[in-house]
Amino acid sequence: MDNILLVWDIDGTLIKSHGSGRKALDKAFFQVYGIEDAFLDIDMAGRIDAAIVGDALKKHRVELKEEFFIIYKEILKEVVKIKESVEVLPGIREILENAVKYKKIHHVLGTGNMIDGARIKLSSHELNSYFPTGGFGDQLMERWEVIKMAIEEGERHYNTKYEKENIYIVGDTPRDIECAKILGTKSIAVATGNYEYEVLKEHEPDYIFHDLLETKGFFHLL
Repeated sequence: MDNILLVWDIDGTLIKSHGSGRKALDKAFFQVYGIEDAFLDIDMAGRIDAAIVGDALKKHRVELKEEFFIIYKEILKEVVKIKESVEVLPGIREILENAVKYKKIHHVLGTGNMIDGARIKLSSHELNSYFPTGGFGDQLMERWEVIKMAIEEGERHYNTKYEKENIYIVGDTPRDIECAKILGTKSIAVATGNYEYEVLKEHEPDYIFHDLLETKGFFHLL
């Protein structure tokens, strides 16, 4: 068995955060700019935090202030302390725990979340230890560039060069599937986010699941 790299999205794939990120962004924006519900009509699914915040700044015609992200992170820490704010999605913990048995299955994050936001969300259920590195949404770039960064960071961390057919992008949005096609890797779509199974299927992922409760099936495809 060759080395396999799984590149994981966070929101809607690993966890359901019930809008924790949006709540924290809204609260931080209000504290800094005095504008309520600043992110109400802004699309977030599968997008980069830097782009999402940029859309809000443009929409409300304000300039970025350095303290915004500092305040956002502090608020997010408080939001995720609420027990019901973040839940691990079906099958995820079982997959991560069982994958430890397979020394050649490696994990990284490939997320639109900025690195601190990603780590804060995953810390609520102690998931960070499974993901030593990854690509994140701190800088304004295309989603596929974040995934490319995740793969490169994974290769550095695990000291291995992965064949493209052994790299799997795991996500819950059409953007994740698109990234895999751009980069020539495999895609695993999971309908545990905002997109229904049939909608994701239309985008022709390599593999698709309603959820990841069928852990045997997941490992079988690898």
